[in-house]
Amino acid sequence: MLGARVPGQIKFRDLAFPYAEKLHHLTRGSAFVFISGSLGPDAALVDAVRRAHGTGGGLRAEERRASAQAATRVFRAFGGAGTPPHPDAEGNGGETDRVRQRGIAAVRGPGTVGVAAPVLAASGTAAGALAVAAPEGRMQVVTAASYLRAACAAVSRALRNAHGPVPRP
Repeated sequence: MLGARVPGQIKFRDLAFPYAEKLHHLTRGSAFVFISGSLGPDAALVDAVRRAHGTGGGLRAEERRASAQAATRVFRAFGGAGTPPHPDAEGNGGETDRVRQRGIAAVRGPGTVGVAAPVLAASGTAAGALAVAAPEGRMQVVTAASYLRAACAAVSRALRNAHGPVPRP
């Protein structure tokens, strides 16, 4: 099952990575390309463009964790890898509905913030997700969300038009 998904993962990575690079430059944060896990909605990291960390930065793992948690919330809201969207569980305050409505998920971790948005397949489910993360105070969530939505829309169009030329960011 995993082997059958590799060509699709490579194609998705090839389409999405130039947009991750652009997100990295626009937000000055780390940018990530995720697909949903083969056994559920958990995010699996495909590639990343990491921001330069100064001495004592130490937030690299926290950035990856916050962005992976945000991408997992996106996959739960939009479905992915053949899994349907998850309904809101009691006690989570309608988080899945909010992610679906806003088109993004934001996660604050110790000293960092991660924001993710879905790359939608023609079926309306998440084919993958792009995410950005940076130390709190270095990235505006609203601005990052705007960049993410635009990048994800472009990758979604490229996926649907996979036989044509790949648009550059």
